[in-house]
Amino acid sequence: MPVPAPPVDPLWPVFGAMVAGGAAQAVLYRQLLPQRYRTPRNGTLAALWLACTFVPVGGGLVVLASGVWAACWPAKQDDDAYADVPLPEFVTYLVSRVSHGGGARLQARLVNTRVAASDRLSALVAIQSMPTRTTGTLLRDLLADPLEDVRLIAYGTLDRAENEIAQNIFRAQQTLDAAHDDATRQATHRRLAELYFELVYQNLVLGAVHGHTREQADRHAQAALAIDEGDAAMWLVRGRLALATGDADAAVQYMSRALEWGFPRERLVPWLAEAAFLRGEYSRAAELLASLGNAAALPVLNPVVRYWSS
Repeated sequence: MPVPAPPVDPLWPVFGAMVAGGAAQAVLYRQLLPQRYRTPRNGTLAALWLACTFVPVGGGLVVLASGVWAACWPAKQDDDAYADVPLPEFVTYLVSRVSHGGGARLQARLVNTRVAASDRLSALVAIQSMPTRTTGTLLRDLLADPLEDVRLIAYGTLDRAENEIAQNIFRAQQTLDAAHDDATRQATHRRLAELYFELVYQNLVLGAVHGHTREQADRHAQAALAIDEGDAAMWLVRGRLALATGDADAAVQYMSRALEWGFPRERLVPWLAEAAFLRGEYSRAAELLASLGNAAALPVLNPVVRYWSS
């Protein structure tokens, strides 16, 4: 007589018990795991449930033992040696410990009012041997310094540099007034243009005086060129004055004339590149600077050449 089949396959109740038991074990084992291994919550529970369901008891114990082992003896990762740090702040009073960049170190000591007065005065005396072109702006800022001796020395340095050029202008103007031939007039106009331009170049004049000085330099350069059109240096002076006012088109025109009259091209390239930059012709500026290669006359120009050539 055949045995009747059970209404429900006995495998299903067993499987259901395994699933329920695995879920209970997963919740329990998750609570026993180290804190950093409990997240993400759903992923951890799913992994534990699979291990406990298909490898009852043993699967959860293996996961738990692995978590404890990893917590006690963590593996060293490549990025453990790196960490986020804030941006450093520049501290001027520490510049004196640097063994290079003497000029910058002196200027940093000057502007830092926390440095001893004697050190600041020594630095101010030392920078008097530096070109006024590089120290003019700093010296003008020091005219408002809280230390009276610093103000006096800064004023005296600027006044001496300006007076020296002013006296040369006065003597050149007397020579021009007494000139009777074109050669003397041309040479004197040339000298006056250079002297007025030197006031602008060394940052010895500001505001309305700066504009007037620039106009005087251009006027005398024009007068010199009216007598001798082939004076390439005067064309360069006019070009640099045009650059100072932002007139890039006029600057290119004047410097092209200087090139026509034999001015060395490699000395004109930086100014032509600046004019191209002001006109928005960046590819032209890069092309001009790249043409210099390693022939940059001034070391300060080398980083600019490398940047635009890369």
